[in-house]
Amino acid sequence: MNKGSFLRKLALNLVMCLAMLGLGACGARSPSVDDAGASGLQAPQNLQRTGRWFTDEQGRVMVMHGSNMINKLPPYSPDALGFGDKDLQFLSENGFNGLRIGMSWAGVEPNPGQYNDAYIDRMAALAKRAAQFGLLPVMNFHQDGYSEVYGGNGAPAWASISYGIPGTPLPPPANVLPGAAIANENFWANTAAPDGIGLQDHYAAAWQHVAQRMKSNTRLVYELFNEPSPGIIDVATCALPVGCPLFDTLKLAPMYQKVLHAVRQVDAARLIFVEPNAFFGLDSRTWLPSMNDPKVAFAFHDYCALALVPVPGVPPQPCDVLTSLTLSNAQSHFDATGETNLMNEFGAGDTNEVVAGLLDHADQSMLSWMHWAYWAQDFGQPATYGLINDLSEAPEGDNIKQDLLKILSRPSPRLIAGTPQSWSWDSSTATFSAAYSTARADGSGSFPVNAVSTFFVHPRFFPNGYQVQVNGGKVVSAANAPWLKIAAIYGANAITLTITPAGTH
Repeated sequence: MNKGSFLRKLALNLVMCLAMLGLGACGARSPSVDDAGASGLQAPQNLQRTGRWFTDEQGRVMVMHGSNMINKLPPYSPDALGFGDKDLQFLSENGFNGLRIGMSWAGVEPNPGQYNDAYIDRMAALAKRAAQFGLLPVMNFHQDGYSEVYGGNGAPAWASISYGIPGTPLPPPANVLPGAAIANENFWANTAAPDGIGLQDHYAAAWQHVAQRMKSNTRLVYELFNEPSPGIIDVATCALPVGCPLFDTLKLAPMYQKVLHAVRQVDAARLIFVEPNAFFGLDSRTWLPSMNDPKVAFAFHDYCALALVPVPGVPPQPCDVLTSLTLSNAQSHFDATGETNLMNEFGAGDTNEVVAGLLDHADQSMLSWMHWAYWAQDFGQPATYGLINDLSEAPEGDNIKQDLLKILSRPSPRLIAGTPQSWSWDSSTATFSAAYSTARADGSGSFPVNAVSTFFVHPRFFPNGYQVQVNGGKVVSAANAPWLKIAAIYGANAITLTITPAGTH
């Protein structure tokens, strides 16, 4: 399939904006249930934000390199598409340590106030299994185009109200525009559902029910809303690159506060991500204020619209500018709020060159990320930009986009017993470098002698083996191990390492 489905998803916001402005406004095996990830580690418990970092239960900095997986249509569970242990093992063996798992509000609450606990438990089981393979689950309520009523996914049909705009009575249309735009407007207005309860109130209660159901699992985090889109009236207050100041402050932020309050009533400790509005991923700034919650972090998307239809011979430099602007906007939001950044979507429709360039910038920013997507589905159809082509087949050989995998599995840190200072990967010379101090990220002292940091070094980059030069530490893993482990030595305040192909000087 071509990229038309992704363009349609992206166009939902772009077309709305333009229209309103025009109106003046590798093989697989069968793992046992006791397997941990290829690193030998389960996903961390009780992930926290500590300054600009994510930290595990030991205070080590976790650098997340993850993927996305969602089934957007009934029964809304990835396993129904064939996603399972073979895929979790593949991701783990290729250095991924996070998995953003899309859930559907339609699956959670098929009728007003009636919850499908079998579906919720099915998704909870997948999250638990992912954690056993070393992949931290980021459980996300996902939507694109608001709901299936408009050819998208997310909200149940009963919550898809595409009429009721004063003076503009419209029947529910069977297309994205204007139906989804009007339905978004009704959601942000907390319009009453058929049972008389507001749509946002239902959404918050559904999240509370999921949080209560998953509370016992300490190896997962939440993300409240995918790509919140302004409604058909709200979008008139948006402009690129300024963003949507009125929508963000008057509608999006209060919605997040409502849902956070509901979740915090049953789970006060969980790390929870909020997202900016959908224009952020197209280089607009966000006006979201701080959520005033020390366990809230910021997840954002970074796409290059110029790369959606690649032109042979055209260099990717314009995309470097655009994607870097989004990274800068994310940094500005952190500076203003202290909410740690996670780039939880990028890559859909972008060329490999654009993805590689973006990850170079992400490394410079020492940023955690999650690629979109392991297997891709847009508006009910498979999309061509997934890492794997066919979920029913083993993730190996031609079923994997090997060039993309090589970009995503680049050498990088995973757990740092200290505070990162820099890391970089030079694919032209196969050289990885990193530096970090032994000081704890929370400022409460230093890690002890022999505290171990872990780096992922896939052998595909070093077919004849690799060599490590390290100052302030020592290698404690086996020669050429894919999971390189460095222990601090006595008296070291800082550790530097360089990895190069064996035999180089």
